[in-house]
Amino acid sequence: MAEQQTSQYAFQALLSNLYMKADGEAALQRIKAKAWDHFLELGLPTRQDEVYRYVRLRSLYARQFAHSISKKLAKEAIAPYILPECTQSVLVFVNGYFTPSLSNMDALPKKIVVSTIAQSMQTFGGFLNSQWSKSLKEERDPFAALNMALQQEGIFFYAPPKTVIEVPVQLLNVIDADADPMFINPRLQAFVGSQSQLSLVSTLAVLSGQQYAINMFTDLALEDEAHVKCTQVACGQEGIWHFDALRASLKRNSSLKVIAATDGAETVRYDYRVSLNGENAEALLNGVWLLKGKKEAHTHVLMDHQAPYCRSMQLYKGVLNDVSRSSFEGKILVQQAAQKTEAFQLNNNLLLSERANADSKPNLEIFADDVKASHGATVGQLDKEQIFYMKTRGFHESAAKNLLINGFCQEVIDMVPIESLRQDLKKLSENYLTL
Repeated sequence: MAEQQTSQYAFQALLSNLYMKADGEAALQRIKAKAWDHFLELGLPTRQDEVYRYVRLRSLYARQFAHSISKKLAKEAIAPYILPECTQSVLVFVNGYFTPSLSNMDALPKKIVVSTIAQSMQTFGGFLNSQWSKSLKEERDPFAALNMALQQEGIFFYAPPKTVIEVPVQLLNVIDADADPMFINPRLQAFVGSQSQLSLVSTLAVLSGQQYAINMFTDLALEDEAHVKCTQVACGQEGIWHFDALRASLKRNSSLKVIAATDGAETVRYDYRVSLNGENAEALLNGVWLLKGKKEAHTHVLMDHQAPYCRSMQLYKGVLNDVSRSSFEGKILVQQAAQKTEAFQLNNNLLLSERANADSKPNLEIFADDVKASHGATVGQLDKEQIFYMKTRGFHESAAKNLLINGFCQEVIDMVPIESLRQDLKKLSENYLTL
């Protein structure tokens, strides 16, 4: 215990040093200072914190990181990582810095506003400060607060009312960390006007660097009848830490659909807090992880129903082999005013090894009396009889197992709205045991 506390203090000292060295626009310094104070108030999580209980924090706290630095890259270096559907609708981060020279917004409507967060303070400063103050007051995750304190050049994205964006918008996080391991903090602040539609897809491209940590934060504000799809893909290596927090507030008749897919890393952790603030809002959260080796993936969800007649659905599926590990902790919170709520939550896991481990803790907290809600979790293995049947029909054992794994994952993978990503994920699940 004493050794763990020592490494925790050392890691906090390292973060303090990164904060002191961080530069940035003067307009952001006040809110960044508030975020840092809030991070100190929350403190670094420990294994005693329920939502971090299954994360190997000691391994993270023993690491050394340098502050992220921007780099000049040629467009040819990142071209292979731009999705074919997004060649003219891609926003690029390089080591956490929004880089307009590598981005392409030609396919976006002209009335869309895309700028650095610092630049947006000139026009939207009052609104942003109000939004951030409220968000920080509600924030309970230390790494989410830390993102605001350490972020450099995040993206401000505004879709005015009645804006329909026909093409998906890719957020491409490029990592070029060939020197010291970096602690990278990209941030997206997005406001979607009433009756607008947006599809976001977040991907990662590692040009160099075997050791780094990325602490991504996405803040979505949906006005009345706005509709947003968000696809998150995190494919990394052992030795990489990937935190990804998403906060969303939904007003009347708006909808949010999130799909997350990962093959893990040393740790991938998705953290969601979705607030259904207006009547008839709807949130669908789905995810799939396919883990091997020592990789880990963790998911934490807080679905906060604050208004009546809202709906939410969560479906997460995991496949684990070798000594990989996953955890799912989700809460559906139904406030007293949220009558006529419909809320469901399910986590299914498939273990292919006796040493793989999947922890699941779905739960409900309901203060309204007219609610339809349920939650569940399963942990199982491949059906030996099904494998035997397919072998009698000429399937090799690994092919039979891959077919069952693909069938298990298909329900979530088919929800991915980006065709090229959907096909890549299908190949991953179809060839899980042979890749």
